[in-house]
Amino acid sequence: MNLAVILVSEQTIPNVVFLKNLLDSGEGFDKVLFITTESMEKKGKCEIIKKTVGGDFDSEKKEVNQNMLFDVKEKLNEFFEDKKFDKIFINITGGNKIMSLATYMFFNDYKNGEVEIFYLPIESVCFKRIKPLDASGKAFDVPFEIKLTVDKYFEALGVEVEKMGEPVDLELSKELYDVYFEKKCIFSDLTDILRKYRIKDGNKEFKKPKNREDVKKVQCLLSVLGLDTSKFDFFESRKYIDYFSGGWFEEYVYDKIKSLNGEYINDIRLNVKLHEKSREVEDESEVKNELDVVFIANNNLHVVECKSGNLTNQDWTNTFYKVALLNRRFGLSATSYIVSLADNVFVFDKKQDKEVLKENIQSKSSVFGVRFVDYKKVVSGLDDYFNGKLSKNANREL
Repeated sequence: MNLAVILVSEQTIPNVVFLKNLLDSGEGFDKVLFITTESMEKKGKCEIIKKTVGGDFDSEKKEVNQNMLFDVKEKLNEFFEDKKFDKIFINITGGNKIMSLATYMFFNDYKNGEVEIFYLPIESVCFKRIKPLDASGKAFDVPFEIKLTVDKYFEALGVEVEKMGEPVDLELSKELYDVYFEKKCIFSDLTDILRKYRIKDGNKEFKKPKNREDVKKVQCLLSVLGLDTSKFDFFESRKYIDYFSGGWFEEYVYDKIKSLNGEYINDIRLNVKLHEKSREVEDESEVKNELDVVFIANNNLHVVECKSGNLTNQDWTNTFYKVALLNRRFGLSATSYIVSLADNVFVFDKKQDKEVLKENIQSKSSVFGVRFVDYKKVVSGLDDYFNGKLSKNANREL
């Protein structure tokens, strides 16, 4: 009989990947021991992990004081006092440092069965088996067998995916990108008119244009772009309102990144609407977010916010803050990007004799931990940019 032991914390992904990896690799387990805490029980983390992993297995919990090393060891002693297992797989990635240390100390001295202890470094492409070590005395790399999808990733976080979008017209998005820089003012005018019919917060319900003059202006602008205006009905739904006020650029970014699918990317989705209920308050307050482009690479989440136009300094601050806040919610290994076509983020540097990113944009990117992808990188090749970032992570020495 095999046992899996995991330390429960806010970061559920390492434990989900660990358990699914054991099941899919053929090692398997018959039971899971959750080392949990009072705060994690309030958030239902054990149930979330078990539901996401699936499979028919028994489980048991030991609630510990995460700040008392001897309490963790005492609870483990209680559990193993009258139990014996053939093989025990331990993941010490979760919990806090005291929980990890106490668990490692306990199993490092355990003599009543074969023990393997694992750890998953942030952004790593494989687990590190730190007991037993390999023949040279180093940690042994255990690659992932399982690849999470976007919906499974959010399920593991306890976040409901309300809806995933579909492209309106990928070919048209490419055409619009091709003329964007020579007709930027047209796109700016389109956005100014159409943003009045976009509800920024809450559910994005259809706000039908009442001013037919606005529709005529939009049709005129689309004609300047060389488009057949009869194809786009702005009174039918908000589809084209969203699309021509920035959605086309989201689709362009999505399509470029999607070209890397299968090489480094496990799954990619467009316009992901999330719905989350807080289990920590009685009224279960609801949190809703919409993400432009989301993809999973080596079981790590990447979130891309797309901005097709220029923004004020305050708008840039709000955008960076919003993206950083989401990034923190989605786990330590999550990576966030802002991909922008804005040209007001550059300033000419006389010393370097070239345009450089404004200092405030560089500082926001650094402070908030959000990668800023400017229009020059987009023009150079968005797929090349992401290919370089993802290949570097996949091939780096761990």
